[in-house]
Amino acid sequence: MFGTLIGIFITSAGILVGADSVLWGVHTASPTRVEKTCQPSPRSVAVLEGWYGEDLYLYQRFQGVCRTLQRTSKALSIEEQADRLIDQLRRVYQDRSGARPQNAASLPPPSSKHVASIAVAGYEGARPVVTVRELRWEKNRKGLWHVVGERVGKNSFEGCGARFLGEDGIASLLLDTSAHFEEEKRRPEVQAANRANHLRKEDSCFRSGFTVDQAKTVYKTAVRLTIDHGDRFMIVNGAVGGRLHLLTIPGEGIVEKEFVDPELYVQEPAESESGLSGFTVSPESQGGEAS
Repeated sequence: MFGTLIGIFITSAGILVGADSVLWGVHTASPTRVEKTCQPSPRSVAVLEGWYGEDLYLYQRFQGVCRTLQRTSKALSIEEQADRLIDQLRRVYQDRSGARPQNAASLPPPSSKHVASIAVAGYEGARPVVTVRELRWEKNRKGLWHVVGERVGKNSFEGCGARFLGEDGIASLLLDTSAHFEEEKRRPEVQAANRANHLRKEDSCFRSGFTVDQAKTVYKTAVRLTIDHGDRFMIVNGAVGGRLHLLTIPGEGIVEKEFVDPELYVQEPAESESGLSGFTVSPESQGGEAS
């Protein structure tokens, strides 16, 4: 039950969090679609990526803890919100995993150390903050596997910048200097995202000129490319796509929500002679609405 693409963008005018809605189930012939975002507070957005568990129990706990945080009278920092979310996911995952292997000869299911990640984005005062926690399997000193939920770095980034979680192989290529997706890299929005990444550690985010609308286009483009070219990069057909959830946290005011249907992901760019640059509008033929 892996497969999703999360985009988190700190811009000059607010934080954008984008999430697709496809979720493969181990007992289903077609993907389930769920909302992978929630609001633990009026001024923050959390998102879940990774292995959701049979019967979606990690997803259910993630949404349940979010609702609890919404009712909390005490104001919690972004870090505290993330800690509570990952701690509850760790507890339920550990309880549902049952007996753990007594040696480290092989990884326990799922067959990856990584289980899931949660990211929480918001403001602390006027400072934009995004922090990421990972739920994963680790060996202890005796070589036994156990589940941990830890912060991935300190704040994932401050100032400006773009970050992806999940099936991010193609999305990352969009923002690097490789020769892949040259047509898309000439888009003004993608160039603005690249400039913002160069200023990632700067306090003066406004210097990048990277806007929320540009961030939306970058995210939708990354999703579109992942749908169209995922098979070339070992991404399972249909693992990413569906209705997109875009949530913007402005510098002041309430969180703004937008839902984007697949046929409205992006406008079609000019045709490219390169086999990896152009992409189509309709995802149905490429797995965006896989069945």
